[in-house]
Amino acid sequence: MAVHSKIVIDLTENLANIGEPLMFQGEFALSSDLLPYPQATLTKVEVDFDVTFENPNVFIEGEITCFIEGICDRCLAKVSKQIYLPFEQTFYKDSAADEDAYIYSGSKLDVTKAVCDEIVLSLPLSFLCKEDCKGLCHKCGTDLNKQTCSCDTTPDNAFSVLKNLKF
Repeated sequence: MAVHSKIVIDLTENLANIGEPLMFQGEFALSSDLLPYPQATLTKVEVDFDVTFENPNVFIEGEITCFIEGICDRCLAKVSKQIYLPFEQTFYKDSAADEDAYIYSGSKLDVTKAVCDEIVLSLPLSFLCKEDCKGLCHKCGTDLNKQTCSCDTTPDNAFSVLKNLKF
């Protein structure tokens, strides 16, 4: 399967089959700038869509798979992850009343912007090696996923300095 940087769907077959969903799949190389993680790379994006021409609009439903390599935000371990994002979008013919709507013209539908927008809006804010990552001890730096440390983890009371005030 060839890897492309633009996600363009040829609607020629869809236009002849109104209301019938047709499958669209592909691998794409999109910019890592989409990621909210400073130390991660978006290695590949795969899309698996059902594309339905609803005359004059096109409805797309499916899934985006993001392949990401980076460093866990909590424990600094190297991580390779696949993140699955649902995708559902309507594309409007030529123009739409809503200025934020996605439009298309002709028989080619460029869904790159819509996929990029979905990635930006749907990815978790933290890139973690696992959901329950314990991170590093803030005092000694021990990886708490692998071992425990003997540091005092009692949180400092921010108001404790007030007890020393004399009135």
